[in-house]
Amino acid sequence: MQSKLKSELRDCQTLLELGCGVKSPVAECVQNIFAVGIDGHLPSLLGNKKNGYFKDYVLADLNHLPLKSNSFDCVAAFDVIEHLAKHQANMLIENMEEISKKKIILLTPNGFNPKCHLEDDSSLQIHRCGWTLDEISKRGYVVFGIDGARRLRGEQASATIKPQIVGSLLARLSDPFVFRCPSTAFALLCIKNKPKNQN
Repeated sequence: MQSKLKSELRDCQTLLELGCGVKSPVAECVQNIFAVGIDGHLPSLLGNKKNGYFKDYVLADLNHLPLKSNSFDCVAAFDVIEHLAKHQANMLIENMEEISKKKIILLTPNGFNPKCHLEDDSSLQIHRCGWTLDEISKRGYVVFGIDGARRLRGEQASATIKPQIVGSLLARLSDPFVFRCPSTAFALLCIKNKPKNQN
């Protein structure tokens, strides 16, 4: 996924990541980009700030973003929309598309993936909805599969085949196939480029 993100961000000078958490998937891609991280969970935001991944940080409710139209080249949300009720997630995606000048990047599990074990005490970690390839594609996104075959991954992308090392290896070996066949993937990497006349 890292090489795909680097390729997608090469024409971007500014990036906004919503729900940036403690460590972002774009952390290695933003050295030459003015990047801002937003999160609604203060400990996660402070953890990210301590690592210095972004140039600026904002504590904010993702349902109420105080940002202007076309204010960032790219607006991204990795593993965020599944944590919202479906109507809230739809509104967030619409806001992202409004804020973005050039492109929107989403990462979400393929379908509903219940999350019973939270990484921290934040209720923001609970999964409230799921997204399918068809739903995302109908919104104009090009979708790629990541994290291996869905059948080989369980909650939090852990391997379903034991021993864990064998299950993880099999899932990784399925990466090239699911990248081009996202309906079979554990997670969906969704990219939408805005038409230039909308900027």
